[in-house]
Amino acid sequence: MSAPARADGAPPAASARAYLRGGLPAIYRESDFGMRFVAALETLLDPIVATLDNLPSRFDSRLADRRTLGLMAAWLGLELDESWPEDRQRELVRRASELARRRGTRRGLEEALRIAFPDLPLRVEDDGGVVHAGSAGELPAAPPPRFVVYCDVPLEEPAGLARMIEVMKPVHVEYRLRIRSPRRGPEAA
Repeated sequence: MSAPARADGAPPAASARAYLRGGLPAIYRESDFGMRFVAALETLLDPIVATLDNLPSRFDSRLADRRTLGLMAAWLGLELDESWPEDRQRELVRRASELARRRGTRRGLEEALRIAFPDLPLRVEDDGGVVHAGSAGELPAAPPPRFVVYCDVPLEEPAGLARMIEVMKPVHVEYRLRIRSPRRGPEAA
């Protein structure tokens, strides 16, 4: 025994949206067979149409599932640290284009470190120097560019911090990572 038809003539399993049936010319809507055939097509196409309707939300870093977030990170050339909380991973993916634009700059490094390590007091100081001479022949040899990243709290595992600096710094620039050592003495006990 089949389920009763709805008022519009479509079987109950057909799509309630009627996006195909509503677009048929009136002459085809009069045919019971035609309406059932198109309703069957709607039932088949509903999952695909629903996915396409929601496609923007699938690529929004705030709404995407974890698997898709990982794919988005890979597409953007990011390496997500699995030890990070999910909201921090989503923030990194969301701001990937801005970070890519600023990659290799002090501000880009500071932003990336702020996203990756929001609870660490980090500061970046650049040795930057300017040389001058009366002519090109008098220019002294310039030292290689470098900067220092200071962390004002002791860290047990600085490898993640060093990895982020390596990824975001210009290739030709040297850096030093200075981490405050833990207090020693009577108050440390």
